[in-house]
Amino acid sequence: MLKISTDRLIIRDHIEKDLYPMHELLSNRKEMYYLPELRTNSITGTNENLQVAINESKTNKRSKFFFAITDKYTGDYIGEIGFIRTNRSIFGDIMELGYFIKEIYWGKGIVTEASKSIMSYAFNNWNTRKVVTGCVVENKASEGIMKKLGMIKEAELKNHVVLHNKLHDRVEYRILKEEWGELYKDNNTIGDRFS
Repeated sequence: MLKISTDRLIIRDHIEKDLYPMHELLSNRKEMYYLPELRTNSITGTNENLQVAINESKTNKRSKFFFAITDKYTGDYIGEIGFIRTNRSIFGDIMELGYFIKEIYWGKGIVTEASKSIMSYAFNNWNTRKVVTGCVVENKASEGIMKKLGMIKEAELKNHVVLHNKLHDRVEYRILKEEWGELYKDNNTIGDRFS
């Protein structure tokens, strides 16, 4: 089981006991507003998502990395983070980052802290050359995280996403391995606490 430790968090592979706290998050309309395709009203639907995450964690040639974010000191479930390998080549892979957490943790730097560790893990352990992510332009909090991470805006895609029966623009951000290395070269604490 993979565990990544940060100052406040443990980011880890999923376990069966994540089912009910995960369902609390996935069934919450406000918390899942920007990800309605992941929202579920049934515990069965949540369990299907959980089993995908658990099964992926057991795969040697992993292409999907879904992790639970938990409080380092209390063990409380905070939310989800992960990445999916969208492109594989001899030059390195492209990973797409995603995240969502419970509302009580919004605005506390949790996703930024978790993302730094996950991105460091991807660059240092999975032949990653580029990490990408994006959101609809109305999701300013998520875009703010991308900026805090030092990611660079690559595109604004007009009328690209259908969300709640309306067309929305989407912004796309990226960071290359060498940009990441330059940005965090003096931070010796990122990426050295994997188990």
